[in-house]
Amino acid sequence: MNASSVHKISSHPRWVATMYEFVAPHWDNLVNGPWAESISSTRLSVEQMQGWILQIYPFIYDFPKFLAEALIKVEDDFSRTFLIENIRIEKAHAEHWLWMGEGFGLDRQRMLDLAEGGTPPLRDVQSLTDWVWRVNTKGSLAEAVAATSFAIEGVTGAIARKVCAGFEAYRDRPGVDMNPRTYKWIREHSHYDDEHPKFALEIVKHYAITERMQRQVMYAAKRSLELLNLALVTSTQTLPAPKVMTASAGSFGQPSKHGLGRETVRA
Repeated sequence: MNASSVHKISSHPRWVATMYEFVAPHWDNLVNGPWAESISSTRLSVEQMQGWILQIYPFIYDFPKFLAEALIKVEDDFSRTFLIENIRIEKAHAEHWLWMGEGFGLDRQRMLDLAEGGTPPLRDVQSLTDWVWRVNTKGSLAEAVAATSFAIEGVTGAIARKVCAGFEAYRDRPGVDMNPRTYKWIREHSHYDDEHPKFALEIVKHYAITERMQRQVMYAAKRSLELLNLALVTSTQTLPAPKVMTASAGSFGQPSKHGLGRETVRA
């Protein structure tokens, strides 16, 4: 979506600077916190990489549905064009995420089964999903776009740029096939989400016309960043269980020594 062909980026009202300051610690905690640093420095094991790729997939799978709920609230052509195109793009990105998982040795059907409810998602991933679903169905359009396309997609671009080189350095690890399909999601987000949140912010500014709405927008963006961080950290600590398990073995394995400061469990 080209800004010049649809809508010109406008100057920011004063409250937008306040919003940036309000969410900055939570944004920084994602981009420069333990999770991103561990990937950019290749400190995570392949198992840990599999953990977050697998466990976050249900959220990626549902993301276009969140945007479709926000689309119902649209009253202008720019926002409608933005969301329709974004839904199309995010559907493709869900496929690219599957490619990433396959490159790290995950079974495609296993990821799909998790996304389609075959097994329950992690609590923190479910909390993130529930929040984004709620804000897109029950919140205003300004809140919905702030929580999704501004906060989550915006910080995802920043994270992708931070970890891209480290992510691709896993090509030397056993069991990893670092081919163009494997790194497509990371590379695309490191470029695509650079300007995407700017367009989202135009929508937020257009609809958040009262001080109350502007405060709600700030809290919506902050909440998304907080919950995304929790989901990423927890999913990294939750290692994939073996592919073949007997009924008597149950669904939980033994704690691993790997982790980011807390005990690692198996899903």
